Amino acid sequence: MKALQTAGSTLLLAAAAAAFQKPNLPYKSIDDPEFISASAAGFLSSDDRLIGIVSGSAVKAYPAAILAQHGVVLDQLPDGPIAVTW
Repeated sequence: MKALQTAGSTLLLAAAAAAFQKPNLPYKSIDDPEFISASAAGFLSSDDRLIGIVSGSAVKAYPAAILAQHGVVLDQLPDGPIAVTW
């Protein structure tokens, strides 16, 4: 394992590289979600739970039931990437 000595501390390069690798999860994440309008989401009822995100002019909703099946959604907002989980 290679290490880099900086300012009296050791940075393990292998550990840093592992932090950027996609984790091996027991479920299939949603990596590039597709969205529909709220009026087209007839599969949702008024009792369904949603996780909502507002960032600038971007407004997105993630149904908790879908998140529970997939574990995580990897998405993009105008300010950068996000991970949504339930």
